[in-house]
Amino acid sequence: MRTAEETAILTALLLKRANEKRARVSTKTIRRLSQRRTIRRAFLDMLEQHLDDLGVILIELDRGGYGLIAASTLDGARAVTAKKFLSKELSALRDKAINFDRLRLEVEEEFVGGEEHEEE
Repeated sequence: MRTAEETAILTALLLKRANEKRARVSTKTIRRLSQRRTIRRAFLDMLEQHLDDLGVILIELDRGGYGLIAASTLDGARAVTAKKFLSKELSALRDKAINFDRLRLEVEEEFVGGEEHEEE
């Protein structure tokens, strides 16, 4: 078995050699690179930390596998502020009159595709 650090180096190298700033990798690929039959949560946590040290963000995907994003791609991203985009919600929070169920629906429509999404 390879360590999480060794697996992170190989995973980051894979992204670099693919000449991509973002990509998907399968669980099988992570198992192959790590020489593990089973990928446990503790190993994934360490892998995420080591990839972060290398400038790569690892995200577990709902449909299976993982997303890789070079952190440098976010350097030029537009900054968003709560003051500009959540002013009504900030007021509602101060007044303790916020409806998180409504906010959850708005977020899920955009990011979860409107599917039923159970809390874990």
